[in-house]
Amino acid sequence: MIKLNEVDFSYQKKKPILKNINLEIPRGKITMVIGQNGSGKSTLCNVISNLLNYKGEITLDDKNIKKIPNEEFRKKVGIIFQNPNHQVLFNRIYDDMSFVINNLKLDNKDYRIKKALKLVEMEDFQDKNPYELSLGQKQRLALATTLTIEPDYLIFDEITAMIDDEGKQAIYKILEKLKADGKGILFSTNIMSELIYADEIIILYNGIIAKKLSQKELLTNIDILKDYELEVPFILKLINLLKTKNILLDDLKENKLLKILEEKL
Repeated sequence: MIKLNEVDFSYQKKKPILKNINLEIPRGKITMVIGQNGSGKSTLCNVISNLLNYKGEITLDDKNIKKIPNEEFRKKVGIIFQNPNHQVLFNRIYDDMSFVINNLKLDNKDYRIKKALKLVEMEDFQDKNPYELSLGQKQRLALATTLTIEPDYLIFDEITAMIDDEGKQAIYKILEKLKADGKGILFSTNIMSELIYADEIIILYNGIIAKKLSQKELLTNIDILKDYELEVPFILKLINLLKTKNILLDDLKENKLLKILEEKL
């Protein structure tokens, strides 16, 4: 588990961006972070990834991350950023993926690359030029490159923000595989419909954790999103309406919802 205890962050002597953050990221769960632009979501992702100098304590499996050698930490925690173009280095996918493996001195390179590409359904892409891929494919490549390390925890910083709906659906499918595989996942997003994939929802507001709630708790009061100037997505409105008609869902995914509607209509 990753734990944050009273974590603060600010740039030099400016106003704090994160204040008194207490948070747990368990394995096998998707912890989703939402909030307005400027609420601190990306900063939180960078702090947890040990890319910024914060105040407070962050532990990784009960070890203070400031005392964990950088190479060891990078093998356990991977981060994927919003813009996949910033994560492409070479003209061949195999070389791009090899770079990270070689840097961390990992063995079984070919096996790692094939396994990661299979997970993101890009098995036949290792000799292709990443600059010729769609944004959605580049984002899956960025994820596959991180997965070659076989980290225990993954930090997603608004990775679906720039890709089309087909690309989003591919990412959601991978997300559920990673959860089932026991990965600990922090998923930052501005797309409120993605809340259907969350186990726990964290609302950041002006740099603080304003609310922690489960998916079920959100459904009992979807208007809580409005309290923090966030959009209530149509799918949550629809699910909430079904609940008032005693049509209860134990799974909020679209295919489950469609099946229920087909049975009732």
